[in-house]
Amino acid sequence: MTDGPIRVLCINGESDPAETRSFIEMHRLGIDITVMTWPGTVNHDALVAAGVPTIPYVLKWKLSPPCIRFIRAELKRGKYDVLHMLDKRATMNGLMASIGIDVKLVAYRGIIGNIAYWSPQSWLYLLNPRLDRIICVCEAIRQDLLGLGMPGVRLRRDVPVTIHKGHRPELYEGEAEDLKQFGIPDDTFVVACTVRAVPRKGVPVFIEAIGKLPPGLNIHFLMAGTKMDSDLHRKLVAKSPYADNIHLFGFLQRMPWILKNVDVSVLPSLKREGLPRAMLEAMIAGVVPIVTNVGGSPELVVEGESGFVVEPGDAQAIRDRILRLYNDRELLKRMSEAARQRVLTDFTVEKTARETIAVYQDLLGRTDAALSR
Repeated sequence: MTDGPIRVLCINGESDPAETRSFIEMHRLGIDITVMTWPGTVNHDALVAAGVPTIPYVLKWKLSPPCIRFIRAELKRGKYDVLHMLDKRATMNGLMASIGIDVKLVAYRGIIGNIAYWSPQSWLYLLNPRLDRIICVCEAIRQDLLGLGMPGVRLRRDVPVTIHKGHRPELYEGEAEDLKQFGIPDDTFVVACTVRAVPRKGVPVFIEAIGKLPPGLNIHFLMAGTKMDSDLHRKLVAKSPYADNIHLFGFLQRMPWILKNVDVSVLPSLKREGLPRAMLEAMIAGVVPIVTNVGGSPELVVEGESGFVVEPGDAQAIRDRILRLYNDRELLKRMSEAARQRVLTDFTVEKTARETIAVYQDLLGRTDAALSR
């Protein structure tokens, strides 16, 4: 088929703002896109407000006969060209629902790990040979998928493709949050670590790096995120020479606006990182990133220009980069501007949408499907 716009059914759970904006942008560019997603959420309401057709539906299980029947009925009714599945539940139910239906199958991958050729569930998910493409949020994930398996039992090399997830800076417009509410005074150098503090995020390495800094610096540390204020972290902080300057919190609302008053953000991940949203939000705010050489984190940063990349577990290297930026405010200013520009240029929603459409066109042989607007 070569006539008319490409028809796409996207299935997602509670999509994040970046995914929602990508759907809206593809709709604006002329793709006939329908999004099956959770009702009653901010992102669902944004899709409706933008005129994107939606199907309110909650996928409760990874494999659910009622969900499979519901998706299958919609695929038959809508005569879609592409089924784009954006999380595990969507992919597993969508793959079952699409059996015997002429539709291209596209999945999404945003993290490294938890996929194995010996796992039956993986074969019902990203290792399913019926998948035509897997859109990977960073090149590191693509390479990880290609490296799975053994000779003769691997994904085809054309299945995983890399498309960085873009962001819209205007989503974060507005006044900065006053850091005094978190116990951080004005006129101090602020370093943040804002992550969901599971072990692989390496939070103890960051606390160790703080302890290596010379005494007496006018510096404060904002550490926030789910599980960040755990007993383990509190015990480690209590032993730090900068204990009085370390401010521990759980999950905080309005983090993008909090970051506007932060100088440096550290992501000390040890393994399995995707394309970290926390660092994209920080860079949009002009915060200089220090990331580890894990997963997609290095893909965000031009080393020495828009941030720093260090090896995982290297507390001394994190300490050295923080101290360098503390002592050289001109360097801090240049890198702050470069970090923000990096996102504005290379990690845009428009770029993500156009590259995703190019995947659809390639699968369908639709060079005629020019972007209409």
